[in-house]
Amino acid sequence: MSLPVSASVCRVWNPFRRTAVYWQGRHGRLRRFFACSFLGHVVLILAIVGSMFIPGCKKTYDLVKGSGKPNAMIRQMKIEVKKVQRKKILVNPNSPIIFETPPLELTPLNLKEVTANEYKVGQGDGPGPAGYAAGRDGVRFVFVRVHYEGGNWDFNLRNGADENMTKEFGKRSHMPVSTVPQDVTFLELGRYVKGRAPPVVFMAGSYGFRFDAREVKAVRSYLLENRGMIFADNGGNQFHGAFLLLMRQALPEIAAVEIPDDDPIYRAPYAMQGCPPLWAHSGTRALGWKKDGRWVAFYHQGSISDAWKDTHGGTSAESAEQAYQLGVNLLAQAMAGYSEWKLSLEGRSK
Repeated sequence: MSLPVSASVCRVWNPFRRTAVYWQGRHGRLRRFFACSFLGHVVLILAIVGSMFIPGCKKTYDLVKGSGKPNAMIRQMKIEVKKVQRKKILVNPNSPIIFETPPLELTPLNLKEVTANEYKVGQGDGPGPAGYAAGRDGVRFVFVRVHYEGGNWDFNLRNGADENMTKEFGKRSHMPVSTVPQDVTFLELGRYVKGRAPPVVFMAGSYGFRFDAREVKAVRSYLLENRGMIFADNGGNQFHGAFLLLMRQALPEIAAVEIPDDDPIYRAPYAMQGCPPLWAHSGTRALGWKKDGRWVAFYHQGSISDAWKDTHGGTSAESAEQAYQLGVNLLAQAMAGYSEWKLSLEGRSK
């Protein structure tokens, strides 16, 4: 008589089957708990990472609130104009009386007129800290940097350039500032709420960088629809060609032009003799892109951020001061213009 053949045991390894070996035995429930915990954490991490790429996620940036007239950065540019009133003498040529007509240049009638053009960083009346009428209470000025793919986006920034510029702006404007910068990508530039975007973002580098069609669209939206401004700085090498290509694709209808030395951007708060060339990697003049009467991009071709560093790039104290003055002018004017535009959006413009 033959012995019965024992049936072979078929093990199920699929974890999604209740008969799987993971769920059997004395510790089946423990194995089930670990598996569920692992899957739950995976789903949570994927959800967090995925939410970062959702187009609907909006970013915000607020201006410093000013409670009154910002006396700290008002500049009076006074021009003395001398007007000479020329006196006309009517003489009858047939008169028997002889008149000696004095030279008109010696006529002692002078009218001295003094005109003053006042530049204001913010808006408002009455005493109070410097700031902007469209700002929010408790906000500090934050330096915003563009973090792009490829190249060296933190060129000079990792050596204290942005922190020093922020401190100088705070000291000269008497505005509260944060020395912790904010980094944004090209895509994030297009995700800001309208009227709550950084008025100006700084972009530097010395190498080429990459961007795609979505990033180009986001840059255009930031510059035109949200009235932003790019302050770019060429540190040398391939950055020049990459930045010009980005601007050509983002603003194909606008051509870059040399910013004249008498442009308002060089006049206030500091009166400057044009753009300080510094190292002049790709040229001695600043380039700009203008739309509807305002500069949407300012491109310094000589590594201005090098002069902001702790060592000032080895340049003179005078050149470093000019670099700080240009930075203050750009930041102040961009934020003042953005504040006025934001007030108009909210229906509060005067």
